[in-house]
Amino acid sequence: MIRSFWAVFCLLFAVLVSVVPAGGLVIENADLSQAEVNLLFAMREYTLTYNGYADRLPGWVTGPFANEEVNLHVNSPDGVLVIGITFHDRKVVQFDAKSRSNPIATVTTDSSTVESVMHSDQPFDAFRAAMRNGTVTIEGNNLVGKLRVGMILFGLWVLDVLGL
Repeated sequence: MIRSFWAVFCLLFAVLVSVVPAGGLVIENADLSQAEVNLLFAMREYTLTYNGYADRLPGWVTGPFANEEVNLHVNSPDGVLVIGITFHDRKVVQFDAKSRSNPIATVTTDSSTVESVMHSDQPFDAFRAAMRNGTVTIEGNNLVGKLRVGMILFGLWVLDVLGL
């Protein structure tokens, strides 16, 4: 009896440790398809890569959302997966499958674009290309959000004009 209790306890602990590091992953919508769950976990793992490079990205890209919340809407054949992202000091500190109640901006894209950015050797360039072709859009949700999104769009436009 005690042996099986410890086996169950160790198994539960291992699952929690493997799923909950760095702020945890909260899934509010239990109706997610397997493809959405897979994408969600892949994106969550990618945040570790993003956080590792966040300090190297231009300040005008990461700065406007340095200490803000953003909602990401990922369109797929299964519907729209809404992901709430919280940034602190230009890094992702919380990433959940539930929307934020007062996000400064909403980013909309599709699952194939998310995957292409995550698997790119140059994710910033892949993101810029997606912005250019309209598969990623960013909308400010309040005046400050609109101003900050405008700053990002202006910076991307300058890069395009300069051919960088």
